Amino acid sequence: MNHTKKLIINADDFGFSPAVNSAILNGAIAGNITAASVMVNMPFAEDAARSSQNCRNGLSLGLHFTLTSGKPVAEPSKIPALVDSQGLFRFGFLELTRALRSKKRDLFLQQIQIEFFAQMELMDRFVSKYRLRFDHLDSHRHIHVIPGIFDLLKKESEKRNLPLRIPRENFGGFKRTLKRFHAWFPQGFIKRAILNHYLKSIKQNAGYFGILESGKINERSLREMIRVVETDKSNFDQYEINVHPSDFSVAQNDPLLCCSKGDYDFHHSPNRAKEFLALQSVKALNKRNIQLAGFSGVYDA
Repeated sequence: MNHTKKLIINADDFGFSPAVNSAILNGAIAGNITAASVMVNMPFAEDAARSSQNCRNGLSLGLHFTLTSGKPVAEPSKIPALVDSQGLFRFGFLELTRALRSKKRDLFLQQIQIEFFAQMELMDRFVSKYRLRFDHLDSHRHIHVIPGIFDLLKKESEKRNLPLRIPRENFGGFKRTLKRFHAWFPQGFIKRAILNHYLKSIKQNAGYFGILESGKINERSLREMIRVVETDKSNFDQYEINVHPSDFSVAQNDPLLCCSKGDYDFHHSPNRAKEFLALQSVKALNKRNIQLAGFSGVYDA
């Protein structure tokens, strides 16, 4: 008898824009997206929380902890080392890494902790107000793998019994390499190498896909990911495919976006619309020994 595996289709950046919210909600209502990670510091975060009440399975929601884009949730005066003169986050992933290796490490960690708990508190308010399911933790640009930040989120995840994403992508072998190479890009290899370096001593809690093709998943690569899940011989009971869809039929509301230039460009990439279309094939690709699931349970077909 084949062992049944849970497959989580988790969409990042919930709350970033109406276009992203629409894609995630449509996917969730159709049963093609089973979880989403909320950027609570973004202007459309509460819209995302309110609308997710319409998902028949009760969408599995997580905090997408953000330190590299937009405005902080905490008062900027309480975290001056993390923001610029306009009160916006001033660091990217590599800059945060350097800051946490500097002589001011303790100062940065103290202010990161203030912002983390401010975002957690806002997420808790959304969950209570709209009666939502808060059942996992991760971060924007995977900044939580940086030493120091990882310890902070790991401690909170254990306290609350919330699964913490371990974004180590090492599945599929040569066949998957051939089928997916068209969507890979050099930055993805560098990103994977950096993340795997930081996570080399961390036990992985679930199979993970979403680094090499970040923002560029299509039906072909999605089909191959599901095949790998189906045939993988590791001891994982649960797998996460990390996606970034956007519905370009919805107005982008550019004047209201509050984000870094990198996020702005990523948000407008046509590949995000392709991900939205690809996800509509998930249930058709589903296999008998794979069940679509959220972080806290199996979903109805």
